[in-house]
Amino acid sequence: MKKTFSILILCLTLLLAGCGVSSQDVMDSIPTLTLESGSNSTTLPSFGYEWTVTNQWGNSNSIIADTVHPLESQETLTTVSLSSGAEVTLTFSKIPDSVTVTYWSADETDLENSTQVETSFLDNSFHFTVPEITGQIVVLISGSWTSYDNVSGTVSYAFRTVA
Repeated sequence: MKKTFSILILCLTLLLAGCGVSSQDVMDSIPTLTLESGSNSTTLPSFGYEWTVTNQWGNSNSIIADTVHPLESQETLTTVSLSSGAEVTLTFSKIPDSVTVTYWSADETDLENSTQVETSFLDNSFHFTVPEITGQIVVLISGSWTSYDNVSGTVSYAFRTVA
């Protein structure tokens, strides 16, 4: 009887352990972002995120990756070649509920002195127009996922460009 009870407890423990969400599951589910403009296409790495995955049993796991301000990490950002006035398509692997696009002049020292760019949603992608500015800019794109049952959170992607 003791042996049967021990085996039953062991099986239950293994079953419940398999019901969790691993950190790797969370990392693998963070949406990717591809920028497209004309014939150019660039996939951006995530810059910072707060992301949660919930499995079918209601178990969840969250990961937060806080980063420095994009102006303070310009040298490590992906460089994208875009010209002023270019139309940019933002294709996410999982469509966010909302997107904000913010930019700074690369020479800016006031981290709060940013400009937000208007975005539109068409054909399952978000779109924006590169601002009419000379010189290099730093762009931060933030997506928010709130309407999905199994994932939620905010993910940011940053790059620099000569506009």
